[in-house]
Amino acid sequence: MSELLERPALQASTPFHPAGKTIRQVVGHIECALRQSEIEPEWIDAANLVNDPNEDYFGLVDTRDWPDDGGPRRRLVLSVARGYSEGWMIQIDFMQFFEVEEAGHWKSQPVLRIKTLSRTQAWAVAAVVSRMLDID
Repeated sequence: MSELLERPALQASTPFHPAGKTIRQVVGHIECALRQSEIEPEWIDAANLVNDPNEDYFGLVDTRDWPDDGGPRRRLVLSVARGYSEGWMIQIDFMQFFEVEEAGHWKSQPVLRIKTLSRTQAWAVAAVVSRMLDID
């Protein structure tokens, strides 16, 4: 795997500051960087493919600004999981904590998804995207 993350992937993983950009713009930037890095995924898209207004269920619509992840109670999280039919999914979620009286709860909303066909490629893509968005 170290060979896969050498020169091209290193260039793609340079930090990218998504503040002030929409989710669609950030997805486009990540897609372009991954395609140039030779670890091209099957596809990458906003999590809310249908732009459904029910963002609690489908995720943030792609026309919204990229979520601000400032502080310990608002953060982006990246996960890698086996796909439903084939391949592997890399997903970025926006998590935030809401205080309710003396307690509270965490809320997670999907932001984007990336599909690869192999586990090795999924972890390589996750490493690049994590560095690019400063999630690690």
